[in-house]
Amino acid sequence: MTRTQIWASGGGVQSAAIAALIVLGRLTKPDLAVIVDTEREQSTTWDYMDQVISPALKAVRCELHRVLKSEYERRDLHSSTGTLLLPVYTTKNGEVGKLTNYCSSYWKREVIKRWANSQGVKRAETWLGISVDEMRRIQADRGNKWKTRYPLIELGMNRGQCESLVMSMGWPRPPRSSCYQCPNHTQDEWRDIRDNKPADWQAAVKFDRDLRLLDPHAFIHSDAVPLDQANLDDANGVLFGHGCSSGLCFT
Repeated sequence: MTRTQIWASGGGVQSAAIAALIVLGRLTKPDLAVIVDTEREQSTTWDYMDQVISPALKAVRCELHRVLKSEYERRDLHSSTGTLLLPVYTTKNGEVGKLTNYCSSYWKREVIKRWANSQGVKRAETWLGISVDEMRRIQADRGNKWKTRYPLIELGMNRGQCESLVMSMGWPRPPRSSCYQCPNHTQDEWRDIRDNKPADWQAAVKFDRDLRLLDPHAFIHSDAVPLDQANLDDANGVLFGHGCSSGLCFT
């Protein structure tokens, strides 16, 4: 049985490169193209999708479907067993620790599978925008129905080459895709949200405050203080490093 080719866009640089490759005909159009709206994505992601990526894809008859997370996943901040899904910082044990990241799986990967099932997909090969400099993000296939393809790795492209390709299309530089409240933000990313995206910043501050109504020990910044009180200077080292290993968030 032929596998349905599904491009799972993450909304960032590598995904913009995949869009460019499709527009140029260097990648055969996927059967389905989808991006999950976690309903907490930074506003710049959707601005870029609406103004650049979607119109370019439509010109070659490729529709990028925007799927709401809440339509395919009832769980939001906690799993069915009560586990907090975000990799937040916690002071529960008397010092600052960091929880494991589950949100990408619940909010993106599983949503794409359920959406694909609703489209009648029986067997799929899902495209992920992971480049050769991110080989550590490759994950083993889980089961026979869902296989994964890495078009950028097949073409030997790194992140810099992805960005160069996008710029050669005459498109603006793609924003980095992430949720506004992501605890994995760098200091620079937090400052960018605070200084350049006021609505996203206020949403993140509110999210952080509301989070402690559910868990008084949880914070989205490593200072373990309310976000609007955190020290966002580079000199303030951030604990535990950064990054999402799902292969779906920052693509």
